[in-house]
Amino acid sequence: MFCTQCGAENADGTKFCVNCGAPLTQEGAQTAAQNNAAQPMPQAQPGAAQPAGAPQKPKAAGHTMASSCPACGGAMVFDPTLGKLKCDFCGSAYTPEEMEAAWKEKAAKTAAEGGGREMLGEDDGMLGYTCSTCGAELMADQNTAVMICPYCGSHTLAPAQFSGSLKPNYIIPFAHTKQEAVDKYHSFYDKRFLLPKSFKTDSHVEEIQGVYVPFWLFDGKVNLEGHYMAQDTSTDKDGHKHVTGRFEVYREGHLSYEKVPADGSRRMDDAIMDSVEPYTFADIKEFSMSYLPGFLAERYDVEVEECRKRAHERAEKTITSQVEDTIRHDEIVSKNVKCTFANEKHSYAMLPVWMLVTKWQDKTYKFAMNGQTGKMVGDLPVSAPKMAAVLVPLFIVAMVLYHLIAKAVGADTVYLWAGTFVFPMILTLIVGMIMYGSMKSVAKGSSVTNYINNSLQLTRQEEKRVNVFQASTIQKEMKG
Repeated sequence: MFCTQCGAENADGTKFCVNCGAPLTQEGAQTAAQNNAAQPMPQAQPGAAQPAGAPQKPKAAGHTMASSCPACGGAMVFDPTLGKLKCDFCGSAYTPEEMEAAWKEKAAKTAAEGGGREMLGEDDGMLGYTCSTCGAELMADQNTAVMICPYCGSHTLAPAQFSGSLKPNYIIPFAHTKQEAVDKYHSFYDKRFLLPKSFKTDSHVEEIQGVYVPFWLFDGKVNLEGHYMAQDTSTDKDGHKHVTGRFEVYREGHLSYEKVPADGSRRMDDAIMDSVEPYTFADIKEFSMSYLPGFLAERYDVEVEECRKRAHERAEKTITSQVEDTIRHDEIVSKNVKCTFANEKHSYAMLPVWMLVTKWQDKTYKFAMNGQTGKMVGDLPVSAPKMAAVLVPLFIVAMVLYHLIAKAVGADTVYLWAGTFVFPMILTLIVGMIMYGSMKSVAKGSSVTNYINNSLQLTRQEEKRVNVFQASTIQKEMKG
């Protein structure tokens, strides 16, 4: 078949031109074929430029796999409520295993008929594919693994992005629908007092998309060797602090963790991806492409070693905090801590995230919902007038109460007037920070608490009391 728009040759039965994407009809193809036979294009000599208007031969497009229904050929998407792929046209539903079998059968048939062309090489970071449903040529960057054909609407899968060393080990399927994500977003901000009123009425959802995000999962054991100087203190009636004892403390122990996630996509904000945690890995499954239709997906573009550093930082902070909690003294004044790792393993997984982008007053706000647990995170705007409406009265009331109480107990003039302003100011700042923080739920991960396999195991737990001179010498040695 020949395209009536550009003259490119297409395989019989193709609905759209692989060169220009124009719709193909049998009558138009026959006319184009007759014209091409009657007026053959001049042969270009090697190295010579092609004549103006000559159709360019399309590059071989990559092999794709369409999410088409085995019953009617319609587009299929994974339905989180059913746990199956469902056809938008005839309503048929298939388990992931059934769809895998259907795809394998179709792929074998295509290969036997000489179909299934090789992947196009990189061209400015872009790859070319042919839609398996309508034959249209698609372009995507080298990390995209699932795309939507603009001509027929099919969710087209690129198997090469999930083959060989690129194939994920695991996947957690979506458990929440798009509508549930939208509802969760509205309930997320609906009762926030500090939210500007116009945000509820004027903001609008620009985009919401379910995405399988590539994650590296890390297993291992972190060991800690710690040398600390600690002290106990007491406060006299005048408010002066006194050291009542100094101690040299030793701790050694280890902590095991399993499946600590670190996203492997540079497009995703690490803090947002950390904030939607934790995932429940009891629901994890062996990877299958049959879970992908209906959602976007991309392969990793952050190497495992770069992500391992992030997992190590979280593990170190966790064991350091837990070990310090075992030191039963008032203060740790200095420390020398060393962490090492052992029994390390990693795996590659696709984890579900609903990404939602909102526009308000020419600013873009990003929100994310864990596609498995439904946890919603995002930073909301804060209304300055509403904040002032709370903090100004709080400052005034605190100032009056402090002044009355201090005067009643006979505080001297300096403390009376200094405290009248200082104490309310500190209280107001603390309350303001808490209120502001309640509107911001995005933060980088700093622990592996949700992924601990076994609790902290201490293998050395020693301490001894030392005098002031010894403490000073030990601290200098630790710093040196």
